[in-house]
Amino acid sequence: MKYKTIFLTLAGIFLLGGICDKMPERQWERGHFEPIGGKPYKLPSGLEVRQIIGYDDEIATSFLPLALTVLNNTQQRIAVTMPEGLVFSPLNHEYQYMMLLQSFSFSVPADQDTLILLPTYCANEDLDEPDDESFYEINIQVWERELCELFTLLRDKHLDYEDAVELAQEALFEITDGEGLTDETREALKNLP
Repeated sequence: MKYKTIFLTLAGIFLLGGICDKMPERQWERGHFEPIGGKPYKLPSGLEVRQIIGYDDEIATSFLPLALTVLNNTQQRIAVTMPEGLVFSPLNHEYQYMMLLQSFSFSVPADQDTLILLPTYCANEDLDEPDDESFYEINIQVWERELCELFTLLRDKHLDYEDAVELAQEALFEITDGEGLTDETREALKNLP
């Protein structure tokens, strides 16, 4: 049983690595990330976005979360899973694009507005951080090689304490604003619990 688990884990890593290798190269210039090329994303039927805005405080899983207010127009609770790589575009381009680095699930109670804090990360180091005057909209799930590697490294990791959140943010900036993931950062990400 132990060997089967090890084999399945290694096979999964190999297949995921293969998936990333088949993805397109980035289509944006370093230091100027924008969501080009990806997979469209829509909330489940019955949900309506009221607003997405910068949140004023840190949460355990993000230094700069976005606050999503969503209305459930149905008579039943609706479960939502937002995928890793989902990008949120600022309406004012003085603000950074924001991104989920891991999939994020939540549910919305029937027939009411609900506030959800999204564990987002900044994708443009030189632009303004989101605040309570920055409004966002859901864009696409980015689909490219370097970010795929980051998502794979972070899959099933606990990004719920300061050092891990800081490392994940630094890794994203290495890709969007630097020269790509360094070997040191890659190794640190692998060693996260």
